[in-house]
Amino acid sequence: MEKKSEKIVLVGINSQYIHTNLAIRYLKNYVKKFSDIQIEIYESNINSQIQTIITDLFNTQADHIIFSTYIWNKEYVFTLVKELKKILPNVRITLGGPEVSYNAEESLRENSCIDFVLVGEGERVLLNFLTKSVAEVRGVAFLDGGEFRYLGDEFPIENLDEIPFPYTETELKENIKILYYESTRGCPFSCSYCLSSIDKGVRYWSLERVKKDLSKFIDSGVELVKFVDRTFNLKKDRYLGVWSHLLENYKENITFHFEINANIFDDEVIEFLKKVPEGYFQFEIGVQSINKDTMNSINRRNLLERLEKNIKAISKNIHLHVDLIAGLPHDTYETFKDSFNYVYDLDAEMIQLGFLKILNGTKISKEITDYNYKYMEFPPYEILSNNFISYGELVKLKNIEKMLDYYYNSEKFRYSVGYIVKNNYSSPFEFFEEIAEYYRKNNLLTVGHKVVSIFNHLMDFYNNKNFEGKKIFVEYLKLDYLMLGKPGSYPQWFISQKDKERYNEIIVSKNYSSSREAYKKTEFEKFNFNVLKDEVGEIEILFNYMPKNVELEVILEKK
Repeated sequence: MEKKSEKIVLVGINSQYIHTNLAIRYLKNYVKKFSDIQIEIYESNINSQIQTIITDLFNTQADHIIFSTYIWNKEYVFTLVKELKKILPNVRITLGGPEVSYNAEESLRENSCIDFVLVGEGERVLLNFLTKSVAEVRGVAFLDGGEFRYLGDEFPIENLDEIPFPYTETELKENIKILYYESTRGCPFSCSYCLSSIDKGVRYWSLERVKKDLSKFIDSGVELVKFVDRTFNLKKDRYLGVWSHLLENYKENITFHFEINANIFDDEVIEFLKKVPEGYFQFEIGVQSINKDTMNSINRRNLLERLEKNIKAISKNIHLHVDLIAGLPHDTYETFKDSFNYVYDLDAEMIQLGFLKILNGTKISKEITDYNYKYMEFPPYEILSNNFISYGELVKLKNIEKMLDYYYNSEKFRYSVGYIVKNNYSSPFEFFEEIAEYYRKNNLLTVGHKVVSIFNHLMDFYNNKNFEGKKIFVEYLKLDYLMLGKPGSYPQWFISQKDKERYNEIIVSKNYSSSREAYKKTEFEKFNFNVLKDEVGEIEILFNYMPKNVELEVILEKK
């Protein structure tokens, strides 16, 4: 028998405006499928004013507000519920999600405005919580006269197909840029820093169900679908079945993102992936470290030669993100350099440099004394130091992370930074270390920079280092600058060599619909060094900005 009808609102406070909360949609649709209870969804992000969210939630006239709580929003949510209770003292406040699941009692005692905490996988727990007496529901924690009450964990859902598709037709038609999706739950690996290592075993949505769901995304206007599966490529027949379905139903302007283990790809998988259209798949690959002592300590296994071979084999058409984690056991500043250089040489589109977080419930959280971890005792619980790396060294890596975003992950400095590293450094880490120090000394780390400023700082850095080959470097920097798009203006260091009459002749010969449109969508430049072949000589290049990716046409080459 269901409880008396009440107005229930599920709240997702996302880390960014463009994100959507997958969890609250699964919860809402699961409850709707197995009961007559109607739940509303409210979404915002941590950059919104708390006052605005309080007003929005006040206007919902809810009796019960349930928050999805994560590492990125815990502080925000805890502050929000305290203020919310002041104006809505009779509203029930419930929290669920990983940030309260592993320390439910602590969360309840820390914040007296929280009435209940939902522990673990939420769908069945929430349904029972809303339809039964709380005293008989597993997975629900609360305080009763100061006494902590908890019946124990609810059993996970075995047949995941019973969980409805999370998105409405309206949401799919709204051209949301990023939507999240999962086809498995759990992880077979035991990485000591990861919460997924706690839940043993992996459960799967059926292949037919996943294909059906993915067809809905393909038919929608979404640009990026991110699978949240901890390791997508576990069962070969299954994941190749998913990828084959996507390939058979290929559609431009949509990308599917997967977290994968590249160690376990065989030749058949590599050959299949070579057929995938460029930009259709995006892989996130966790390397984390190449230090053997570190990998043994965190229960990871990387076959480095095989990993490198596999990544380079698929790098031409698969957009690759490769992850590193600083602050792991046995990893010093010096050994981290080796991991950085290894990953850099893989030539992935993005290197994600993260910092170890000491998460409640993980194996690493039980090794704090062993390795003398100092860490923030509030979200994101990030490491400050340990026996192997100092706070000062981690700060240097933080600064390098910013330079990595500017000069690598932005993909705006492929030619110029490549030239600097090749001709002036024995390793890429040394370049990023030195330019980070240059930014620090010139008080550039704490201010925002427009793209042209980041170009100018690289030019200033080159001058400051007094490197040889400046004239050639400027040619590469010009090439990178023109790859951005049609310039509205030129920086001081950019001295254009183009022949305007020749440019006009080229425009006329191309039969554009109008010369005005042609000049708007193209650029022409002469380089005094052959920047495309990395050799002495002159080259004239026409840049075409009309396609999604800039196209370069060589007009003239002279040695």
